[in-house]
Amino acid sequence: MSRAKEIARAYSIESEVDFQISRILYQNGFYSRSIFFAQQAAEKIMKACLALKEIYITDHNLSSVFANVYRNEIQELDEILRAVAELERHGMRARFPLYHRPSLPIWIPSKEYKESDAMKSLTCSEVIFNRLKQFLDDRLQA
Repeated sequence: MSRAKEIARAYSIESEVDFQISRILYQNGFYSRSIFFAQQAAEKIMKACLALKEIYITDHNLSSVFANVYRNEIQELDEILRAVAELERHGMRARFPLYHRPSLPIWIPSKEYKESDAMKSLTCSEVIFNRLKQFLDDRLQA
């Protein structure tokens, strides 16, 4: 197996772990962390696909690079990218208190995110994960 495929497989494994953790956290009422791990699962499965092309990115926002690389190869790419955009917009908001603007109240993720926010993120992550996992698995077996 090529090094690129090994890296893709590693990202795929970690993506699946993050996806399952996101579900567990949601079921236990940890909505902000569920959102974070939903985003991580999506990011890692996209990095797995990019690794197949020997593209290795440390950035967390991958949608534009991913779109440019896979524009003509992945069906339903627009749906995937819409889901990615939804998850990317949460960024640090799901993990860290935000307090840099004194005119605004301190943002506390574990108090601000609600069940509906986490469900929406899980749904987006599922769309991304399921579609890209199948795409990836097909290429890793070849």
